[in-house]
Amino acid sequence: MSKICIINTRPPYGSTAAKDALDTALVSASYDQDTSLLFLGDGIYQLMKGQQPEALPQKNPGAMFQALEMYGIENVLLCLEDMLDRGLQESDLTIPVQLLARKEIGGWLGQQDRVFNF
Repeated sequence: MSKICIINTRPPYGSTAAKDALDTALVSASYDQDTSLLFLGDGIYQLMKGQQPEALPQKNPGAMFQALEMYGIENVLLCLEDMLDRGLQESDLTIPVQLLARKEIGGWLGQQDRVFNF
């Protein structure tokens, strides 16, 4: 079983990157790959509670994140400094995450067999 990390760096709206990353993670996990998600920079906004995308031609990704556990995706990681830089707290997020300090991210990625950046 390969370890696959999907890095999310883009905000939830304005492009299909967030949806593409989530779709990639779900497909990977459905093939029994050890799949994790890492949220960096503006990608953290994908996990925010209370999004209201009704005025946009895109769906709210928050509902799909609830399916991660069903697909066996247990490692959802977030850069602590990026979260704090954006004035967010864990309670602002739709799902539980593991916080990593920026200096720990390289070590985490070094343990992965494949890394995809969105």
